[in-house]
Amino acid sequence: MRYPEYEELLADSRPNTAAYSTHSQLDLIGEDTDLKDLLRKSHQNERQRIEAKLNDVDSQLHHRKEIHKESVAELEDAVREEKTRLQRLQRPFPPEDRINRQKQRIRDAEQQLQKLQRNHWQDCQQLQREQRRLQRELSELMDTEFSAFF
Repeated sequence: MRYPEYEELLADSRPNTAAYSTHSQLDLIGEDTDLKDLLRKSHQNERQRIEAKLNDVDSQLHHRKEIHKESVAELEDAVREEKTRLQRLQRPFPPEDRINRQKQRIRDAEQQLQKLQRNHWQDCQQLQREQRRLQRELSELMDTEFSAFF
């Protein structure tokens, strides 16, 4: 079984045939430079994408550290206030249950502070891992030379 359209396409693509002319060779050279431009643009877009993500991670880290500072300050103030209340309660023969409730409030506030510190540390670690991954990706991208492909 013969396929004339297919045979014509094959003949057109083979060098040293009448159909494969110098004109089609020039087209291939043009396609080669188009491909290089396409790869350069793709490389540049990828670099810009990674750099934007890195900036976003940096911004998130900074923002979360600021929020963390504020939260820690608020909780530390709350702990100090609760301890002051406890000291006031202990002066003239207070009821034992009020002192115990106050001590429990202090423990709760201190536990909240510890939990906040732990969550902040875990969050920062995750963002820093993402930051290192993006920096590695950017470094690998910058090391890639497309001239080796041509």
